[in-house]
Amino acid sequence: MRDLPLDMLAQLRHGAPSAPKLGHAESAAQLFYARLKGADWHVSPDAEPLALCFCMLVLRLKPTLHPRSLAAIINASADHGFDRMALVNTMAALGYRYDRVRLMLTDLDIRVLPALIVGRDGQALVYYRDGDDIALFDGATRQLVDPAQYRQEVEVYLFSRLNPDDLATSQTRREATQQAWFLSLFSRFWPHLRSVVLMGISLNLLALLVPALILAVYAFVIDSGQIAPLQYLAAGAALLLGFEFTLRRLRSRVLTWMMARLDYLVGVSSYDKLLGLSAEALNTAGVSSQIARIKTFEAVRDFLCGPLILSAIELPVTVLALVALFWIGGTLAVPILVAIILLVAIALVARRGIAVRIRQSAVEGSKMQQFILDTFTRLESIRLDGLAGIWMDRFLHLSGREQFAMLRMSRLAATAEILAHLTVGLATLGLLFIGTKQIWAGQLAAGALIAAMMLQLRALAPLHAIVGMLPRIEQLRNAIEQIDRLMDMAEEIDLNDHEEVNAAALNGQIRIRNVSLRYGPKVPAVLSGFSIDIAEGEVIGITGGNGSGKSTLLKLPLGLSTPQLGAVQLGGFDIRQFNAAELRERVAYFPQTVDLFSGTLADNLRIAMPIARNADLEAALEEAGALNQLRSLPDGLQTVVDPVRLSASQPLLRERIGLARALLRPAQVLLIDERPAMALLAGLDRDIERVLKQSRGHKTTLFVSSRTDFLRLADRVIAMTGDGRAQVGPLDKIMRTA
Repeated sequence: MRDLPLDMLAQLRHGAPSAPKLGHAESAAQLFYARLKGADWHVSPDAEPLALCFCMLVLRLKPTLHPRSLAAIINASADHGFDRMALVNTMAALGYRYDRVRLMLTDLDIRVLPALIVGRDGQALVYYRDGDDIALFDGATRQLVDPAQYRQEVEVYLFSRLNPDDLATSQTRREATQQAWFLSLFSRFWPHLRSVVLMGISLNLLALLVPALILAVYAFVIDSGQIAPLQYLAAGAALLLGFEFTLRRLRSRVLTWMMARLDYLVGVSSYDKLLGLSAEALNTAGVSSQIARIKTFEAVRDFLCGPLILSAIELPVTVLALVALFWIGGTLAVPILVAIILLVAIALVARRGIAVRIRQSAVEGSKMQQFILDTFTRLESIRLDGLAGIWMDRFLHLSGREQFAMLRMSRLAATAEILAHLTVGLATLGLLFIGTKQIWAGQLAAGALIAAMMLQLRALAPLHAIVGMLPRIEQLRNAIEQIDRLMDMAEEIDLNDHEEVNAAALNGQIRIRNVSLRYGPKVPAVLSGFSIDIAEGEVIGITGGNGSGKSTLLKLPLGLSTPQLGAVQLGGFDIRQFNAAELRERVAYFPQTVDLFSGTLADNLRIAMPIARNADLEAALEEAGALNQLRSLPDGLQTVVDPVRLSASQPLLRERIGLARALLRPAQVLLIDERPAMALLAGLDRDIERVLKQSRGHKTTLFVSSRTDFLRLADRVIAMTGDGRAQVGPLDKIMRTA
């Protein structure tokens, strides 16, 4: 946020135009607002004028925006109400930056419209161009008003499209500057960092005045025996403390803001990148790897919020203190200079060993984390198969390797810290030895030796602290490298880089042409030259043994399985022409595992269709067979869901919520993955059977199942053989040839 110079906004002055004739703009804004309200957008009565102006503003800036996309953004922050801050945050999520100014409407350049206008009484309006006319829409009256009546200064919010390539962290800019992502992000804070460093140097200079004050006390008070100069020295000391307190507080505030902002940007950008990665990139890394990626933020946070950055900022004091020591006693600086050289050598040598041991520890820790996740995933099988003892032995072995790797790293770090302590201690003894000899020779006063001791501590303290934090420095370096690698990974297809497809014109026809897919060079092919044409409205069953590739084939139309050869077409278009999000909005998917989150039942359903009304949610739940369970809940759709408790107490409801999500989507293609046997036995089989019968002729449906009664509902069956091939045809024909 920043103020614009008025001369930029007043290049084209105009008189107050008359109010234009009523058109469809305000009606469209009201319909847009009503559609969002129908999707359970909670807006207080006082905020309705602003919300209506927001809808008008969005329609003027981005008329092709689908309400579904906006509803997904709005619902993410629904708990915070809707005010001006929520408005600009939502516009930022849509890709618009804003500038705020105060001026007369007659001074506003019409080329920067549309703009949000806030009057002195807080009245919200939208000032925009409607063809050749200028219109002013009042959110309170929901009508167009005459701009001429606003002759006082108003607050103006101007919005402009944010070009991602203009950011320092964009791929385009980084290719030009040859900078890594984290360094590019950090460069945004150079002005603040310069201020912090300058304040640190000022503090160091003030700190050097303390030894000078001690020298003055010895010279003018102790040696002379006069008490009068002491009051002036005391006043100087108080002034010195006041300056130091002010500078430290100011530095702390700037540094805290910079740390918090950088921490926020790193966390949000990295998390956003993880969400944008392709399914192939996520599938090749286990859950533990994804957790490790997120945990790297913690190392960066430790650096930003810990003493390490302060030690780095204090490094200039080492040079200043060394110069002061030369000025005080000449050879007094020799042991300190030697100690500095030794500390730097210890840091360089220990860093290499610590770097190796940290990487070894990270590898062992990743193995241990993956083993624990596998244990909890297969806990029931481990118990039933009597493998608890073997599993415990493996746990002890992996845990021992992890702890031993950490022990070796800690031992090396402790050795480096001990050597650093010894170096500082020897430097202190050397300073005392040289200083004592100079005092006996009459070359140095006692006060000067005390001042030299203080300077020695300040000179060696930053380097000493850095040696003690070498493991954290290496963790920080590894974290930054991992974040840089993450931010350099390719995201899924961007619609702006590909031919746009009119999604509304798509039908449910699916064509798979000569698809070959394998998950690694040393594993058998899941699909090898597989082809099939699926007509619109056809029901296809997929069956086969475990690991034969049933789910892989099912996910092809979603783009979640990426073949090395061949093509997948949806409605006559190659799915690579679609933006990934747009593609998945056209395909409904009922996954093997239904994930819920803490929130209301309505919120869990609107994940699939943010714009859905409550009536749409109830209809989907009824089609999924969950309407009776919904009526038994205390608050209906507004019942807060606890994912863990619901999965344990009502697993069938969880499955039906997943099915309802798939049915909510206005998609021409429905994909249903294999369901747990216990859920089918509990009654989910009847719900899926009903959905399959109702889908025939209306939705192209692919489902995975091993049950013969389900497969008989299919028009054709694909039987995966497990060697990359498949048989396609009616179920009876496949059973005869099996």
